[in-house]
Amino acid sequence: MQRPRPVTSPKPLPRAPEPNVGGEVPGGPVRVAPEVTARLSSGGFVFPVYGTASFGDSFGAPRADVAGGWHHGEDIFAATGTPLLAVADGTLHTIGFNRIGGYRLWLRDTQGDEFYYAHLSAYSPLAVEGRSVRAGDVIGFVGATGDADGGPPHLHFEIHPAAMLGLGYDGVVAPYPILLAWRRADDISFSAGRVFVPTGPGGTKLPEPGAVLLQDDDIASASGLEPGALERAFRGR
Repeated sequence: MQRPRPVTSPKPLPRAPEPNVGGEVPGGPVRVAPEVTARLSSGGFVFPVYGTASFGDSFGAPRADVAGGWHHGEDIFAATGTPLLAVADGTLHTIGFNRIGGYRLWLRDTQGDEFYYAHLSAYSPLAVEGRSVRAGDVIGFVGATGDADGGPPHLHFEIHPAAMLGLGYDGVVAPYPILLAWRRADDISFSAGRVFVPTGPGGTKLPEPGAVLLQDDDIASASGLEPGALERAFRGR
């Protein structure tokens, strides 16, 4: 059973900041998407790579060229051109190329959670800014673009739960146990993914994640991945 898609008026989508963007280029190559049938969990989630794939648990591993210097997601290895699926019903945004992620996109689900897909070789025709998609739709294809060039093809995948967006780009959970569950078509709480909390200047830690309920009009123009955006929304109230 899929989660119902709410009927809302279209709103402008914020562009989520990313580490070392370095010359963003909109758009990219487009390929015809094959017909696929994905197994959805009862909560409406699906594993992001269709077909044969492998992955481990590298969340938090050192990464010198990204913000904070650590791996914010999981690398899912598969053959070049393997279809990539929308993990949930939602809206696609921030589609295009940058130096680190290569061809990449973001998916925001109907609950406000954000999912990041990077190193794509191409997009499907559905990958249009602001397009609504269903869980299991083909939105792109595995590749090795960006800083993955020269390495094995893979999808770099991140999960940014809505309750942690106030932490900016570091508001992310380890995808490994969640991906295992989705591959079985099971549901699992995002809290099952551990949180990597780096220390700041002087050894101080980032604040613990928290959830605040606001009306949608209060934060419609605020990007949860932009540091300070939600604080500005609070002040506006």
